[in-house]
Amino acid sequence: MSKPQWTGVGVRKTFFEFFEKRGHTIVPSSSVVPHNDPTLLFTNAGMNQFKPIFLGTVASSDDMSKLKRAVDSQKCIRAGGKHNDLDDVGKDSYHHTFFEMLGNWSFGDYFKKEAIEWSWELLTKVYGLDPERLYVTYFEGNPAMDLEPDLEAKELWRSVGVPEDHILPGNMKDNFWEMGDQGPCGPCSEVHYDKVGGRNAAHLVNQDDPLVVEIWNNVFIQYNREQDKSLKSLPAKHIDTGMGFERLVSALQDKTSNYATDIFTPLFDKIQEVTGARPYTDKYGKDDEDGIDTAYRVIADHIRLLTFSISDGAVPNNEGRGYVVRRVLRRGSRYARKYFDAEIGSFFSKILPALVEQMGEQFPEIVKKQQEVKEILDEEEEAFARTLDRGERQFEKYAAQALKTGTKKLSGADVWRLYDTFGFPEDLTKLMAEERGLETDEEEIAIAREKAREASKAVKESVQTFAKLNVHQIAELKDTLQLPLPNDEPKFFKGDTTGKVQLIYTGTGFAKSTKDLPPNTPFGLLLDKTNFYAEQGGQVADTGKILIDDVAEFEVQDVQQSGGYIVHNGYLKYGELNVGDEVICEYDELRRQPIRNNHTGTHILNHSLREVLGDEIYQKGSLVDQDKLRFDFSHKSAIATPELKKIEHLSNEYIRQNCKIYSKDVELDMARKINGVRAVFGETYPNPVRVVSVGIDVDMLLETPENPEWRKVSVEFCGGTHVDQTGIIKDLVIVEESGIAKGIRRIVAYTGEAAHSVQRQAEEFSRRISTIEALPFGPEKEAEVKQATMDLNNLIISTITKEELKARFTKVVKSVVDEQKKRQKAESKIALDAVTGHFAKDENKDAKFFIGHLPISANTKAVADVMNHFKSKDKERTVYVFGGSKTEGAVIHGVYVGTGLSSQGVTAEQWAAAVTEVVGGKSGGKEPTRQGQGTNADKIEEAVAVAEKWLAEKLKI
Repeated sequence: MSKPQWTGVGVRKTFFEFFEKRGHTIVPSSSVVPHNDPTLLFTNAGMNQFKPIFLGTVASSDDMSKLKRAVDSQKCIRAGGKHNDLDDVGKDSYHHTFFEMLGNWSFGDYFKKEAIEWSWELLTKVYGLDPERLYVTYFEGNPAMDLEPDLEAKELWRSVGVPEDHILPGNMKDNFWEMGDQGPCGPCSEVHYDKVGGRNAAHLVNQDDPLVVEIWNNVFIQYNREQDKSLKSLPAKHIDTGMGFERLVSALQDKTSNYATDIFTPLFDKIQEVTGARPYTDKYGKDDEDGIDTAYRVIADHIRLLTFSISDGAVPNNEGRGYVVRRVLRRGSRYARKYFDAEIGSFFSKILPALVEQMGEQFPEIVKKQQEVKEILDEEEEAFARTLDRGERQFEKYAAQALKTGTKKLSGADVWRLYDTFGFPEDLTKLMAEERGLETDEEEIAIAREKAREASKAVKESVQTFAKLNVHQIAELKDTLQLPLPNDEPKFFKGDTTGKVQLIYTGTGFAKSTKDLPPNTPFGLLLDKTNFYAEQGGQVADTGKILIDDVAEFEVQDVQQSGGYIVHNGYLKYGELNVGDEVICEYDELRRQPIRNNHTGTHILNHSLREVLGDEIYQKGSLVDQDKLRFDFSHKSAIATPELKKIEHLSNEYIRQNCKIYSKDVELDMARKINGVRAVFGETYPNPVRVVSVGIDVDMLLETPENPEWRKVSVEFCGGTHVDQTGIIKDLVIVEESGIAKGIRRIVAYTGEAAHSVQRQAEEFSRRISTIEALPFGPEKEAEVKQATMDLNNLIISTITKEELKARFTKVVKSVVDEQKKRQKAESKIALDAVTGHFAKDENKDAKFFIGHLPISANTKAVADVMNHFKSKDKERTVYVFGGSKTEGAVIHGVYVGTGLSSQGVTAEQWAAAVTEVVGGKSGGKEPTRQGQGTNADKIEEAVAVAEKWLAEKLKI
């Protein structure tokens, strides 16, 4: 038979079908962002989602707990943290930051025999790979750790027909897999593929040869690594396999490179269409003379990582996984610019549709999130584009200096400055340095980084409390110095601007130069023109930089306006500034963007409040920052949930209309005539006043200002910054509604990615409730309910959703309480029956006391009920009873001393004290009773014996 033509889609489908026929459940890939696992930056292996099963922590109500066999294709990212392939991407044929891991799994079901037989059958019989090109490894053992060679695996490979010289031993590094310092582990057996064939390539296995690559790893989880590093055999043994999808497709399509397969060719075609570049030719190293093939590989790899990570909630930022996403995007942007001469700002989003079309059927989340991914990619690219040109020019200066001096090394300070000033991640600068034959020094970079952070930390508090211009200083600027007011119109537009230094404000006076200021001294800059937004109207000030490239850089940490003058407060990172210097003003666009979202969101919320609650709603204050919006307004009482729901719904309807935002300076008298225009009561507005309208051109409003239709539009007097279209806001989620004073209410809401984040948290908690609901009644469910009750109270999510979750969770709590009462009542009866039954026996009718371990849990109510029965109905007799068990891990005890023994000097306090010494914990109560909870549940029977002995000695019997 002729060899079948395998497509990537066909390879994946066949893998699923093969194992599904063998009793495996097809499990969807988990998120590539492990939101509930802080130990992982990204999901980096197929086993991550099954980790709770291997660790034995999976809840019995979780569907996963029922799995015996599973098959999946897991989305994985290795770009940062312990596993980082970013530096290798593009340079070779088989490294990727994003990849798929095909896997089949056995959870205490089948083991080595089946795993090995099926591996060989699938590869050679179903996929039709040449057995002569396949090599397998087994664990060679480690005498120092008392680990025997895995001869069982070796023999199983031999039995399926693998030649002796294709079965190779491997060491702890290659053939013993461990989840971490502790936990499940075991030997593994790899399958390697020779892409050349017609030779014996055994000596090239595990030697990093690009033509002899590992394609599959069978892990035999049979031990547990204990805390003391010893290994203990597991009672249930598991199979965990992982096969690199891209590598397998490469083998089946008989390609020496993963990138030459149909996994990547659709992306290369799209890149060529977008850029007009020459076709991809799959050349590497020196053969790729113009570097364009390498750039194709980098861009194709990076759009995969970016799309899947953002779709699963890893939003670009400056921390953790968010910083990895930002680094990858900026690295890719620079490749696109340098090698494809592409315009940066919307490059990756043009490649996105090809990826969605190719992989959307298998991973529908990228179809659902496509528009959101596009917007985030464009925002990030646009922000980086602002400094890319200048950063590259600066790098060339540094590189020329290094080559001229003969050191061939970029200084750590230069590498850090390229990041700190121009946003070039350190690994991007290192890559650019490699291209120029230059080195970098990690230690020098770390020193520069720490030095900059310490300087920032030292002045931050001072800047926040920096003196504002007082009335005398404003008069001096106007009258004595006759300083013109600055032009701050550029604050309403995206992008950098240039200005000239007018004066330096020291906090007590004015100077013309910074040369006499001590290092790290906070001061203010006054410019003739600025794009920085000064704190006003509830919107926080911008932060950013004012600089002269490679001459001076001023870190702006706060911006204040007084008397029309704008003071940029901060400190000088390096260099010197003088009056008359022309500087670049660069506000932090990635911080400004969510502020814009929140400000436009505030206008929409204000409009929705009036629509739902009526005209008596007036703004009483607001705060708009990068995290949230806060809106204070007049209203007599708390807003009922149905009304709040309607307000949130109306706001989101407005947002999804994707209305354009219009603004214009209008004569105050004319602006006041616009029907429905909103303004802050008591606020003094300038003339002309800026009018901001959501969805209708201001000129159209002014044509017929009293038109009743304008009442349906959000129109406000506002000097803040806003989005261009409401769709950019994405969503508005109300997370708090409260009263702050008589007749004044407050709403706090999130927009954009912050809104999506709280929505994800709500969904996760909803799933958590479902899991708790399905748990059988018992200690596990009671503990889960107790913890979830606290977590739900502290959860910051949609107020409406929180109410819904609370209502739903209340039913769960009630079912647990009802069951507790039911069982408590039943156990009280069991306990009382056991004791009264003892006295009812003929031989015990005259007995004065009972001491014993009752057949109940650590149920304090049942013990109390026994004591109270005798205290009220059988006062003469004495009882000392115990509940709990070693299995339960809890013990309780209680004593009632009847009149028959109290008259002989027996006290509950002394007796309980003797028992407490054995079971631990404390006891308390008033004579003639005492009750306690112990900590040593394994000593209940010993405690019973001590109680008997104490009484015998006391009564001398």
